[in-house]
Amino acid sequence: MGTKKLKVRMVLFQKDFFNTKRRVFPATTLLNNNCIYYLSLNDVLEILEYDRYRSNSLQLTVTDGSEFVTIPLKGTTAISESVKFRIDPIITFNKREFISLRSINRLFNVDVKLSIIKKEIRINQPGRFFIALQGDTLRSIAKLLNTSVKQLLSKNKNLRQPIPPGTKIVIPTLDFDSPSQRTGKRSRSIQIKQNVELAPKIIALGRKLIGTPYQFGAAPYPQSKKFDCSSYTQYLFRRNGIFLPRTGVLQSRKGRALNIRNIEPGDLIFFRRDRYSDNRIGHVGIDIGNGRMLNTYKSPPGVTITTWRTPYWLRRYVTAREIL
Repeated sequence: MGTKKLKVRMVLFQKDFFNTKRRVFPATTLLNNNCIYYLSLNDVLEILEYDRYRSNSLQLTVTDGSEFVTIPLKGTTAISESVKFRIDPIITFNKREFISLRSINRLFNVDVKLSIIKKEIRINQPGRFFIALQGDTLRSIAKLLNTSVKQLLSKNKNLRQPIPPGTKIVIPTLDFDSPSQRTGKRSRSIQIKQNVELAPKIIALGRKLIGTPYQFGAAPYPQSKKFDCSSYTQYLFRRNGIFLPRTGVLQSRKGRALNIRNIEPGDLIFFRRDRYSDNRIGHVGIDIGNGRMLNTYKSPPGVTITTWRTPYWLRRYVTAREIL
């Protein structure tokens, strides 16, 4: 059949924190290659606000600040924070890389709907569905969606193995917990911070950066002159001699886990985010005491101080880590 080209409008409906945004790309190239539809990889990364982290001739690693996604430029094995899974091969057309619509769904936790009549691609973020490919198993899908096989089957009662390619699987998004479930009891054995003198220095530097613009998936600071939540925490700790990984997911695995009642200034606090339905950690801040945190999540205000011991944030709270 060969490759056919069509100009379409790409529209993103994105739920995030306190509102829903609509973004439009008025003209992007849609390819029909042997009855599989593809969009420009660069256009997809731009509209979903992913930053190119590193690349070579075989693969491209991108991040939105929450996690790393490695896209194969040759082959079909993608990686999301060490979890491997299949996508359709990337194709090249007029020296540009194109990615299939169902691969966009699998890589970026979004739903993609094509209307040939309207010449429009609609992307909903977060996605409600995960599209299966050959070789997917209940266990591999559950791992990718940060859930259990039991939870997966609770939303997909007729799902059986082998899973037919093209099956639309409902993502079992966990409900945000009520604040009462997150109050916890203060631990009787509290460890003293090893680097207690660093907390005031980290917080002081964080305060100096208040007002710095926010950019989702921001490139390194100070070159970019912008932060996202995890590049902000990474920068503050690095300036004080402590290395943190780039993404919120990896940062949440460092240090010592804390009960919510034992959180002290300088500790990292992690939350889920409305932008994602796959139960990942999507936001991080630094506690500064009195139920407040230094963080960044939109511009304006950019870097700011937020009261996190409120119903909104407590419902999204996941964990806290003592790094110092």
